[in-house]
Amino acid sequence: MGTDGGNPRGSSARNSPKRHGDSGVKRQTVDGKRQKKTIDQRNDAKMEINSHPQTNGLGSSGGQTSVVLEQSPCAFCHSSKQTEGSGPFVAYAQGKEVTGNADNFSNVIHVHLKCVSWTPMIYFKDGLIKNLESEIIRANKLKCSSCGKKGAGLGCCRKLCQKTYHVPCAYDIPDCRWDDNFLLLCPKHASGKFPSEEKAKSEKKDTEKGKTLSNYGKDLVLCGSGLSSDEKFDLVDFASTSGAIVSIYKNNVTHVIAATDSKGACTRTYKILMAILDGKWILTMEWIKACMEAGHLVKEEPYEVLLDNHGSCGGPKEGRLRVQNNAPKLFNNLNFYFIGDFLPTYKADLLNLVTTAGGTVIETRDQLLLSSYEEDTKANVNEVTLVVYNADFSYNPGFEDETSLKCRVLDEAEDLAQEVGCQVVPHIWILDSVACGLQPSIPRH
Repeated sequence: MGTDGGNPRGSSARNSPKRHGDSGVKRQTVDGKRQKKTIDQRNDAKMEINSHPQTNGLGSSGGQTSVVLEQSPCAFCHSSKQTEGSGPFVAYAQGKEVTGNADNFSNVIHVHLKCVSWTPMIYFKDGLIKNLESEIIRANKLKCSSCGKKGAGLGCCRKLCQKTYHVPCAYDIPDCRWDDNFLLLCPKHASGKFPSEEKAKSEKKDTEKGKTLSNYGKDLVLCGSGLSSDEKFDLVDFASTSGAIVSIYKNNVTHVIAATDSKGACTRTYKILMAILDGKWILTMEWIKACMEAGHLVKEEPYEVLLDNHGSCGGPKEGRLRVQNNAPKLFNNLNFYFIGDFLPTYKADLLNLVTTAGGTVIETRDQLLLSSYEEDTKANVNEVTLVVYNADFSYNPGFEDETSLKCRVLDEAEDLAQEVGCQVVPHIWILDSVACGLQPSIPRH
């Protein structure tokens, strides 16, 4: 993911649409879609959404309990629940994402992040969401092939297939396959190829396969991160040969296969950070190639990713050993209170990283003051509370210049921390801690 906050990805959307199933719905290409506002889009996070209706963004870890929100239901799936498959709620008015109190705006449309991200004709251009209203109208004419209710905007991309789904319903179907280009294959057609995979296959030279890997990978669940079209094809080819499964990121994933640069560094994505916390293998594509050449699975350690593109080292191994040894979680005994302005989707992913790492989120100022008082009486002197501010000062929902904004945000965070007797960290501290698998020292301001 190219930057670390909520700015639209890329500078413009492509204009050449694709067909989507046999319904005749045209689909904007991925460049426009990937202007979605998610945690993967700021310079210090480098996270990217790339194979499931995550978090691109972001997303929750498996097993999260559904939470009923006191707000309007999603305009697509008509549910007020927030789940792993739906992502957090976002709101739009006059084509812009609403930050702050939605009651201050008229004609607000409430949607789940993943519902809007995976609806075919929706894309972003110049900071504005395009085709939202027309796609809601279209979706509400279609019944979900899973639950039977209307609002099913996501269809199988296989030509002539009539299957359409609510995104959360499709997410709960294990046999659905998801593609980086915001395409879905239903269970009936999951063994087929996405257009990007067909293209890679057509360009691939015919070579001898060598030894067979048949059934060696039947216990593997693979997930790609930042892979090119050719690398995606190789991953799917390996899976079909070995009996492995290629999946979106969930708790049952065993191996994340990451693209790396010339220095061996992977891009720091939300998917990578979650895999570190969950103790998954995070390997380079060279492991896939080595297995194919050997005709059987080879040891993972020589191919474990050691570095990310922000210079953080050793995170995958630290995270894997932490889970393997049943050690305390990374943010055990840490409380986090977020102060200031964050894009809702950006903050949702940060909160999920914190809780997955064993940290506790303090939601209100009153709870922060109460916890500070309770800490003074607790026997656990190791418990620490942190006030977290948004260190990306380019995100400015008002009209404040960046220098004034920086001074104000830091002053507010430090004043609050002094009042309750805790410490201040930028949000990037969370990302760096997870990426290296260790807590760096808490910065002083």
